[in-house]
Amino acid sequence: MKSTQIAMKPTPPFNFDCTVYVPHYFPTPDFAWQPGTMWQTLNFNDTLMGLRMENKGRIDNPKIKLTVYSETKLSEENTGKVVEELNWKYGLNEDISEFFRKFEHDKFLKPTFKRLRGMRNNCANSLYELLIISIVLQNAMVRRTVQMMDNLFIAYGTKLKFDQKKLFAYWSPEDLNEASEDQLRALKVGYRAKMIKRISEAFANGEIDEFKLREMNTKDAEKELMKLYGVGPATAQIILSGYLRRYDTFNLKARFWEQKILSRVMFGKKLVPPEEIVKEFDKRYGKWKGLAFHYIFIDLFWRHREKPIPWLQKEIRL
Repeated sequence: MKSTQIAMKPTPPFNFDCTVYVPHYFPTPDFAWQPGTMWQTLNFNDTLMGLRMENKGRIDNPKIKLTVYSETKLSEENTGKVVEELNWKYGLNEDISEFFRKFEHDKFLKPTFKRLRGMRNNCANSLYELLIISIVLQNAMVRRTVQMMDNLFIAYGTKLKFDQKKLFAYWSPEDLNEASEDQLRALKVGYRAKMIKRISEAFANGEIDEFKLREMNTKDAEKELMKLYGVGPATAQIILSGYLRRYDTFNLKARFWEQKILSRVMFGKKLVPPEEIVKEFDKRYGKWKGLAFHYIFIDLFWRHREKPIPWLQKEIRL
């Protein structure tokens, strides 16, 4: 594959590893990481690419070396579009310095800043891909979700070879739009076949435009998302706070797993009513509550990665 190299300078502070790698995400075959380097595939504008991002700077003086691998050499225009998309997916141009100044002495955030300062929300996937992930996560243990995703990649993904890596690239919505529900059920996704089919149809038929969605206000974006088949409050919240990067949004509607974890971490109890947790976030963090949740939640999984936390291991069940 042909390669194109680009130098990128995120807005400081920026934590490369804690942004590109999220320890609680279940493993998918489109991504690989080692400290200082990340590889992933990208299905962008119907073009399949391989990406390597390397950390070449420090938290307060960040630099990234990006190498894009493609079948033909990227034009200057398409290179710019890829850079713009990665800026969005990883929040490279976001200025969140106020967040660190405002909560440097907060009981829950202060210890996370020691490990994660400069971390951005990570949304490496397109909106369509994120919705597929949300569907296979429904009512399933992580091990089962991994199995379903692997089956989908093998059946409909494309394996790319670049930089001595072999990773799968996501399919396009049109690919699954042509599949029948029975064909999808054969991949052991169960009742989710209908949801996967309907979501693929919606994107293939242009019923939603993820780039227009990014420009909408939060309320209108949520309404637009809820029009999609199978998208409920929990999925809409994940998309608003993660994919659409609305750091002022946070709720726990139908998010029992997050509710249990926050109950332990912040209240020292097995289960606290979601309304009480949301009220605490509103009071403490205001417009930054979504990002505060991200830091508290992700920090727990980084600590678990370094030294297993027994009660958390039982919840993960990978």
